[in-house]
Amino acid sequence: MNDSSLIAKSVSRLSSQKPLRYQINALTKFGRKQLLDVLTGFFEKDKLNKEHVFAIHYALIEIVFNALKANLKFVAFREEIRRQLHRFKISEIEDLLQVIIEERTLREFMASRVMPEVLRKQVRQIFDAEEKYRSGMAQKLNPEQIELLKKFRHLVRSIDADVNLHILHSNADIVISVTNRVPMLGRDLERIEHSRQRHHELHKEGRAGDFFSYDNLDTTESAGFGIAMVDQGLYKFGLNPFEHLKIETRNRETVVTLKYPRKVLLGQS
Repeated sequence: MNDSSLIAKSVSRLSSQKPLRYQINALTKFGRKQLLDVLTGFFEKDKLNKEHVFAIHYALIEIVFNALKANLKFVAFREEIRRQLHRFKISEIEDLLQVIIEERTLREFMASRVMPEVLRKQVRQIFDAEEKYRSGMAQKLNPEQIELLKKFRHLVRSIDADVNLHILHSNADIVISVTNRVPMLGRDLERIEHSRQRHHELHKEGRAGDFFSYDNLDTTESAGFGIAMVDQGLYKFGLNPFEHLKIETRNRETVVTLKYPRKVLLGQS
């Protein structure tokens, strides 16, 4: 089945109110375009306002990107715990590591001992290498980058850190959910929620644009700027972001859900 046939089939499933499911390993330029084509085709078929497609596509891509980044960050976190256990010459490291990862209290305690900068640097290195590899510039990777990429791809697969995208259309809503099979660290969730609340307060004052100004810039990882942009899009629809974009962190997975009422997708932007 060629690409146009796959897109047509996906559009037909959405229009028939059948769920669309994708397992995503990377966010390639080709994959982003496919998702855009599916949304555009669906909006045309169901006579929804195509002006809204780009806002929804941006939100979807932002959430998927965050999920992929969170998976890498969690793997880097596990490896940093492993390194610390080795340093203290603790035996039965694998068993203890599994206990720490499974138990929220222990996991959060260890997170307090791992500096965010350590994880941020490693995740950035991996994403840079991945971007070069997938954009056809693999020859520009040095041996150290290649080994790092291989290592983390293997580690992500070893803990089944999948990212699953689910789109469901009903008579009332279009619901998009993105699930990644790793828990979110408490400090990251707090930072995102703080950013959303700050953006909300500025929005109420009619100064939402100030959130994205240089003076207000928060350069820490997971500062929530991308999610705040998604919130901004929901405000433009006249929707409450805290009702229509929800982040749930569970012991073994994180789920982000977006809900767009059909009635707002019929009107002008």
